[in-house]
Amino acid sequence: MKRNFLPVMIPVLLMVLSGCNPFTTNVFSSFDKYDMPSLTDADELISAMYDDQFYENLSDSEKETVLETLEDVYSDSSEDVEERQNAAVMAADVHLKTSDTEEVMESLNSLVADAANGEEVYSEEDGDQPEVFFRTLFGEPPSGVSKSAYKAEVLIKLNAFYEAAAPLEAYGETLEAGASAPPGVNEGDTATKALMAGNTRAIIYYQDPAVPDPMDALADYLATPRDSDGNLPAGLTYVGTMPDFDEPTDILVNPDSGSTGLKTVVNAGLDIDDLMN
Repeated sequence: MKRNFLPVMIPVLLMVLSGCNPFTTNVFSSFDKYDMPSLTDADELISAMYDDQFYENLSDSEKETVLETLEDVYSDSSEDVEERQNAAVMAADVHLKTSDTEEVMESLNSLVADAANGEEVYSEEDGDQPEVFFRTLFGEPPSGVSKSAYKAEVLIKLNAFYEAAAPLEAYGETLEAGASAPPGVNEGDTATKALMAGNTRAIIYYQDPAVPDPMDALADYLATPRDSDGNLPAGLTYVGTMPDFDEPTDILVNPDSGSTGLKTVVNAGLDIDDLMN
């Protein structure tokens, strides 16, 4: 893993958000009776893509049906492009908004604000591996909660970020083909999600093949408290073929297919050249 990961990614993140939170919900919405759209009708689902109550009322079994319905649309090149884009963005939200990722994203917002104010947002003594960056976002394991219980919570969030990569990549590929972002899609927010999704995928993919369950290894790292001297647990082990990334967003390239869809989503929401200059 290239050692300058964090110093490069932190300034990139400064350009991600413009003060809005894609996870903000109406705290009074649970008092209203909500009529769910048809879970097998893509048009009805997409009409609810910005409705917080839809995600709040979605059960685990319904979630799988919704994701299948949306994937049938965004993976079908014969479908209307805007329909495919909305289906892809909504699929990512289904993963993220139903998996308690709000606190992680709020940590990202806070980190960006602190960095923008010139504050130190990570300790060089902890290293600059990507799992250290994730630990900054997830926070230290809470006291009073068993490691196994907290690790289970972390796994749910990590899997959500990981699974969000595929639909967001598909969305990015429509942008590469010349389509514009559809009305209602906030490109900055979508870029944030793509950053988290792509980096999660990279951390999982590039771990040593000898690691039996890379996702579990990352969750275990994030759920393990510091020792009595304040030291972090041992970091993850990566393969020797980790690319020497030339650009901050190169880590988002799909290592299997070579798709640059996630990179395109991030670049559409960020002015990387202006940032690096």
